[in-house]
Amino acid sequence: MTTQYFGTTEEELKQAAEIIRKGGLVAFPTETVYGLGGNALNAGSSRAIYAAKGRPSDNPLIVHISEFDEVYDLAAVVPENAKKLADAIWPGPMTMVFPKKDAVPDETTGGLKTVAVRCPADEAARKLIKYSGVPIAAPSANLSGRPSPTHWEHVKHDLDGKCDAIIMGAPCVGGIESTVIDMTGDHPQILRPGLITPERVTEILGVPCDYDPAILGRPTEGLVPKAPGMKYKHYAPKADMTLFAGEAAAVRAAIEKRAEALRAEGKTVGTIVYENGEEAARSLFDDLRTLDEQGCEIILASALSQNDSINYSVMNRMLKAAGYRIEEVNDMKMVMGSDHGGFELKNAIAEHLKERGYDIIDVGTYSEESVDYPIYGRMAAEAVADGQAPLGIVCCGTGIGISIAANKVHGIRCAVATNTYMAEMTKRHNNANMLALGGRVLSVDEAIAIVDTWLDSEFEGGRHQRRIDMLDAR
Repeated sequence: MTTQYFGTTEEELKQAAEIIRKGGLVAFPTETVYGLGGNALNAGSSRAIYAAKGRPSDNPLIVHISEFDEVYDLAAVVPENAKKLADAIWPGPMTMVFPKKDAVPDETTGGLKTVAVRCPADEAARKLIKYSGVPIAAPSANLSGRPSPTHWEHVKHDLDGKCDAIIMGAPCVGGIESTVIDMTGDHPQILRPGLITPERVTEILGVPCDYDPAILGRPTEGLVPKAPGMKYKHYAPKADMTLFAGEAAAVRAAIEKRAEALRAEGKTVGTIVYENGEEAARSLFDDLRTLDEQGCEIILASALSQNDSINYSVMNRMLKAAGYRIEEVNDMKMVMGSDHGGFELKNAIAEHLKERGYDIIDVGTYSEESVDYPIYGRMAAEAVADGQAPLGIVCCGTGIGISIAANKVHGIRCAVATNTYMAEMTKRHNNANMLALGGRVLSVDEAIAIVDTWLDSEFEGGRHQRRIDMLDAR
């Protein structure tokens, strides 16, 4: 397929609209991000959108209209509160979800019996819809999972040859996707956070507006997405990304220290530090794509404090971009203890952890003289249980004896690991808060690989949480 490129003149927009009418796909600018548009009432067009993006077919599309009255052609029920919100915000970065009419094919709604509708603020977008004479289904104009496009060049990078046309409009001023609000319940509920905050919705309507619990954390197995971005991996750069959360100065220092250590290892590292949510919203997706173009292998970014709704909306994207990999800088402390058999290994691991930005609380031993491992295993475990640090590492000759001592302290889940797979499982399935290593069975390099895998793995939760509760029960 050869992709045509249009400007935003009346004649060019009419040519692009003709492509939409004939069932083709056109990428176009909005005030949030660029969208990949097709006829929302044409099942074939919607299937083509999913195919071009590589998007899962149960991830619903948003239908774009040029004026409010067009919503009645799509929605079976339009509550009065929807009209109030539209009068206050549309055209603008807000999508509302309604029960759908039969005219809207299931291919457009991801099989749902609801339809998501918005009226974009971008003038070129509204003209394209008007000239097309049909509502336009349009997710973000990027390959599925990649950062959303805020410049037409981003669209060209991802979709040249995969869509019929791209409209070369101005950079998007909002920078993150629209707020999606479910209007089918007793009160409005946000399915995807954006620049329209729950506080503003409440101010307009005089009724409570909250977040759907499904967007407050990692997607759960079996989740049926009610809005785009609720289930699947989104916004991800090619590089591995880690967020650092905590006091601003400490976060900056931790990012700089980690970046320096990684660069010393020959890694190409990019860093992102934002002062506020508005700056982050405008810049995030462009910054992620720029760092990818620079060949960064690793991205280290400052997390936003979630003390206001704009920050929360951007952090929703940042967490997904990072695969929910986030380190609390203020909690980057590690309790360590050993007997004489693990003394040298403990010291080597401590030096590595310091390079990663950890503060080490060493409860001993402090020499290679013979000591009893139960003493130091218990001391390290009690320090973790008392909250001096969230995690601990203990070392003896094999790791076995000192782990037994640690596990006698209530609330401690100390696991022995002799390879990286075991290290991963101790966190993913057992949520181990302490790790036991053998100074006489592991080399320093092997032990460091095990420690890094343990630290970088995430607890899966779900069915495993029941087992953790049993382990922690008195």
